[in-house]
Amino acid sequence: MQHQAQIYKADLRGCTQSEAFRRYATFNFGDYKESSREPFGLLLALNDETLGAGNTIFRHIEENTDILILPLVGGVIFRDSFGNESTIGTEQIGIFSGEKGNAYQLTNPYKKELVNYLQIWIKGSEKFKPGSAQRDFDSSIRSTLIPIFGDAGLAVHSQTSGFIGIYEGRREGTYQMKHPENGLFAFVISGAFEFDNRLMETRDALAIVNAETIEFEALSENAMLLLMEIPLYI
Repeated sequence: MQHQAQIYKADLRGCTQSEAFRRYATFNFGDYKESSREPFGLLLALNDETLGAGNTIFRHIEENTDILILPLVGGVIFRDSFGNESTIGTEQIGIFSGEKGNAYQLTNPYKKELVNYLQIWIKGSEKFKPGSAQRDFDSSIRSTLIPIFGDAGLAVHSQTSGFIGIYEGRREGTYQMKHPENGLFAFVISGAFEFDNRLMETRDALAIVNAETIEFEALSENAMLLLMEIPLYI
């Protein structure tokens, strides 16, 4: 069966902005509603957020959800409604498994600097367990996929995997699906990649289903890619 793909261009994302905060939402989120931007399986949200110096944002959880925080510039302080607190910086990913009714906040600890991070929501499975975890990864590794959560790292949904890859120009990569019934979601953090003759540039995304192996090529130096294997059904 031939695989199917949908591209999510960066400049078509939903934008929410104030003096202290800016969010670009790849999927429907908050007031942003678009028929072509429904969640991809259990991947409910992928938000590219920038938070002003010293500011805090608050979130309430409406259903059991794994919340992943991946800082790209600077770091954030994470606090949940139980009083747990952790600092998440670059080369780290934090995961908070929150139950319906829980809340949390993210704070920019810097006095003069903006912070930029990805906030990712994955729907909790039937074996969902509240808790939190954190993992470091080495961004000096080049042209390979580094596991950051899931089957190969921190546990989220039992069939969910996440990887970061920083690629030298013209280097190729391959991803072999671990569970053929899942889908693959690719998000270009920086630089440019080609997936099956599809050009993807900074903050573009691509959803792929019905594929066993996915091949890609970096078109720029130090191009950075987030790959997530996502169950399409709980």
